[in-house]
Amino acid sequence: MKNVLLIQSLLQRVPSSVKHSFASFALLLFGSVNITLAQNPNNAIKDARYLALGDSVAFGFNPTVPVALDNYHGYPEFVSDAIHRKVANASCFGESSGSFLSATAPDLGCHAWKEAGNPLFIPYSGTQMDYAVNYLSNNPNPQFLTINIGGNDLGLLQVNCQFDLTCELAGLPGVLAAYGQNLLTIFTNIKQTGYQGPIVLLTYYAFNYLDPVQVGAFTQLNGIASGIASAFGAKIADGFNAFFVATLPFGGDSCAAGLLVKFPNGTCDTHPSLTGQKLLADTVLKAAGAE
Repeated sequence: MKNVLLIQSLLQRVPSSVKHSFASFALLLFGSVNITLAQNPNNAIKDARYLALGDSVAFGFNPTVPVALDNYHGYPEFVSDAIHRKVANASCFGESSGSFLSATAPDLGCHAWKEAGNPLFIPYSGTQMDYAVNYLSNNPNPQFLTINIGGNDLGLLQVNCQFDLTCELAGLPGVLAAYGQNLLTIFTNIKQTGYQGPIVLLTYYAFNYLDPVQVGAFTQLNGIASGIASAFGAKIADGFNAFFVATLPFGGDSCAAGLLVKFPNGTCDTHPSLTGQKLLADTVLKAAGAE
């Protein structure tokens, strides 16, 4: 009962306004929803003990390399190596919290990625939620679960507003409220499978920590995520603070710190570099007490 009251309180705290613009934080990261299991129950990898859920951060997407799974190295890969547990990485490029639950909800690329026949680490039908429920219900001994989701919810707001600040500020409270409800549904469905193992939620980082725009936006998103995840007994891997500390010698710039994928012209993409992914993995392991 205390958890339910805490979650309700968190959802009521979504601000009616924000003080700062968030015009540069869109990440191509990657109500209650009825769950239907994925069409093929055998998709639950029987010898995998670690389930990774998320968007393109967990997927390890890198726009500077050819589309191929061998070119993508997300934090779950390094966590898997460290804990000596094979990972079933169900993450999807561009996934939003809405598309995580519903195949008809908008996202920033997951639907298109699948329709184009691009590869997934775990091929499955249905939604990522479908696969997670299937995996946790059918795997004989799941032992670890990580999740990051929500960055693309903010990106969708920008796209829908055509990057108009007034529209973005007006729409932000509703987006955050919907995100909280979606995350509540995700964690409820996970727990209803009977899974009792550790869960670690990874928070989002900023690209420039001297920019109050990004810091304010991600702080709100991460706060909602951390509060709801904690209410379900999940550990919080503070990716936001981990990147912040690493960027201090570089004036708070994640690109200059080498934490983001760098383009040939010296600018950076929003996705973590190999260094950034390893830092996120270390943060997950620390939260889980598995360092």
